[in-house]
Amino acid sequence: MSDSSTQDGAGSRSVLCGLRALLRYHSHIGIEGYPGRGVGDALFKWREDAAKPLAAPPAKPTRATAPGAVGKRGAEARTTVSLDEIAEEVRGCRACGLHLQRLYPVPGRGLAKMRLFLVGDWLMAAEGDGLPPGLVFGVEQEAMLARMFAAIGLPAEEVFVTNVVKCALPGGFAAEEEHIERCRSYLLRQIAAASPQAVCTMGPVAARAVLGPATTLLRARGRVHTMQEHGGKPVAVIATYHPTFLLQNAEMKQATWADLQLLARELGLR
Repeated sequence: MSDSSTQDGAGSRSVLCGLRALLRYHSHIGIEGYPGRGVGDALFKWREDAAKPLAAPPAKPTRATAPGAVGKRGAEARTTVSLDEIAEEVRGCRACGLHLQRLYPVPGRGLAKMRLFLVGDWLMAAEGDGLPPGLVFGVEQEAMLARMFAAIGLPAEEVFVTNVVKCALPGGFAAEEEHIERCRSYLLRQIAAASPQAVCTMGPVAARAVLGPATTLLRARGRVHTMQEHGGKPVAVIATYHPTFLLQNAEMKQATWADLQLLARELGLR
């Protein structure tokens, strides 16, 4: 085989790897299809929309109310319970079939009084893997979280970390929409009990659970949303990528840094 053939083959593999990575990223942020006929106008509009979240956030970001996340007062408002009480409920939860798969419950980690309420999707674990107690996102993921919040000057004790799904799941097992919806009530009650200054969702599952089922990261990132649960005070919500995604796609760390700066300004750290 000639040198030129070898180079062509290597170039083709490189292009294919790049395309696969691009398709994974598009799927992650909520792009489900591409324009066919009339591609010109649609393509330029898509490129403009895709570029907006990656731009530096404005000094005074606009606020958008989360669809379906506005609580009702009066008879429909629930009595707020403590985070410890909700954690006890989580430990004994049998609300869906997911409890048959879980390795152990994961209600969350942090103090009752915090500035930031951080939400991921679920913890992947393995039986007897010796994970540190209180782990919520994963070993490498939480090491990245620590670096993120140190970079914006946010003390770890001022962050409550939890997931939408409150079960540690075995590798290769994914929660379904039914499981996510069952756990969502725990999550919203936790936010009401915590009364944080801001909520940060990490990844598409967390963004949809907090901001509504039609939410995509493509449109959610780059601005401050507002949610209000159970008649409580309005809470700022900022969406960004999950550390697991960043570990696999290091090129998205710069975009995440823009989200963290937006969060820092919302928390009064900038």
